[in-house]
Amino acid sequence: MKKILIVLGLITLLITCQKKYDAPVTTFPEAGTVITMADLLSMPLGKIDSNLSVYTIVTMDEEDGNIYKSVYVQSGNSAINVRLLNSGGLFKGDSIRIDLKGTIFNQYNGVYQIDSVDIDKHIVKIDVEKNIPPTITTLDQLNTNLQSRLVKFENVQFIAPELGGTYADKANLQSKDIILEDINGNTAIVRSSGYSNFADEIIADGSGSITCIVGVFGNTVQLLIRSFSEIDMNGPRFTGIQAIKNFDDGSVTSGGWIEYSVVGNNVVWETSSAGGAATDYCQISNYIDGANYNAENWLISPTYDLTGLSSPYLNFNNAYNYSGPALEVLVSTDYDGTSDPNTATWTTLSPTLSAGGWAWANSGNVDLSPYIATSVHIAFKYTGTTTSGSTWEIDDIKIIG
Repeated sequence: MKKILIVLGLITLLITCQKKYDAPVTTFPEAGTVITMADLLSMPLGKIDSNLSVYTIVTMDEEDGNIYKSVYVQSGNSAINVRLLNSGGLFKGDSIRIDLKGTIFNQYNGVYQIDSVDIDKHIVKIDVEKNIPPTITTLDQLNTNLQSRLVKFENVQFIAPELGGTYADKANLQSKDIILEDINGNTAIVRSSGYSNFADEIIADGSGSITCIVGVFGNTVQLLIRSFSEIDMNGPRFTGIQAIKNFDDGSVTSGGWIEYSVVGNNVVWETSSAGGAATDYCQISNYIDGANYNAENWLISPTYDLTGLSSPYLNFNNAYNYSGPALEVLVSTDYDGTSDPNTATWTTLSPTLSAGGWAWANSGNVDLSPYIATSVHIAFKYTGTTTSGSTWEIDDIKIIG
């Protein structure tokens, strides 16, 4: 009998140690007025004092550590972030009712949220493992209207400069942005927490698919990995971005870029988001404190090795205003990376430039095939005089091949 009791005790222990989804309740308290998720998203921001409820399904939980005290939920094409007072208890696939009375409907950096949600007080779990399929979409269709939605991208990969790195900074518990691309050069930011379970995993170096939640920061879309197991990139890489400079980190010279003032040390390249831009760009002007100055200032890329590429090309966005010399775009295969650029041999490229009036233009794909070498530099040369000078803006500089 004693042995039987011991065996029964071990079986009980094993059962209780297994992870279990919380069982849904069998009876539900009064729901009040039931509204849809779309109804909620159209309500004015603020504390909800009415007896309202919404039915929805959890699409992202805290299990992989990429979010904390938070879940994402979705009903049809409407989704929202739910900020919890306490961590844990909800899992993707949980069908729930959120009693909204006493919660706060707000917006943080562009993300709509149901805030101050007490799981014990505001959540009724109705069923489990009711997972909804992600919407298959493409990078060029991403926008803030898809925020908090569960989506899947196919035929994508992380850009070449990210390879060998990790998804986040596990050692310092710092979040990190890495860039996802498709075969057409469209890109998106994938942001991961330094606290995530996969923070120190090496970035996938193949192509394939990834499932994410569409996050937003300001006007910028940033994708959130829902689960490390949903990164399926074991296929061969396609031709993609070999280098990118988008100035979103607020730095002109990060990533090995340099600026070199030949004339006019007071005329400098700087980052800006003026004019309502969603992200930073780089700009330069010789008009300072009511006067124009003589200027020759170069913004020069780090060294790129293009020898492994068959048909590389340059692509960037640009805008300008006011009268003055046009921005020059040049390429060199003998610049040493530090000296006065006029000591090197430069070839002028012919991108499409802005028509002026602050109108942005895309350069088009500028062929770099004639300049395939182990040491290639791209430069943007700005000039101005004491009587004229435009303000030039550039952004999203890419070498693709």
